[in-house]
Amino acid sequence: MSFQASFSQILKEKMNDGASTQANFSSENHSEPANLAYLMGQMGRFEFQKPRGQYAAPKVRPQRKPHSFSSSQRQSFEFLKTWIHDLSEGYNESELKKAFRQAAMILHPDQGGNTQQFMELKGHFEVLKTVLAPR
Repeated sequence: MSFQASFSQILKEKMNDGASTQANFSSENHSEPANLAYLMGQMGRFEFQKPRGQYAAPKVRPQRKPHSFSSSQRQSFEFLKTWIHDLSEGYNESELKKAFRQAAMILHPDQGGNTQQFMELKGHFEVLKTVLAPR
């Protein structure tokens, strides 16, 4: 039985296989709940667990070339990297903003952080934004 077959074809195949076990099953009316329940009972649970086709390979994001940092930019990057570990050296603007927001949630004084570290974070964020600025 293929998965490309229509529901009616599957129902007829199952009915032909189990015609002796269920004599009062009406093959004309496929949408009655009793008929559908019978059909689902006749289908093995492993029929639903088979792979149904070819799936596309997941897209792999190409790695970006790392930025060339000055010493102050490298220091700012390392500070941000201590709080947000998944920031790569080839970050773009949206990744930088996301990392800043995550670090701000950790370091903000209202969230239990330190005011001095939060102010430091803001300064480092401004320095790292200059890496992305057009030259």
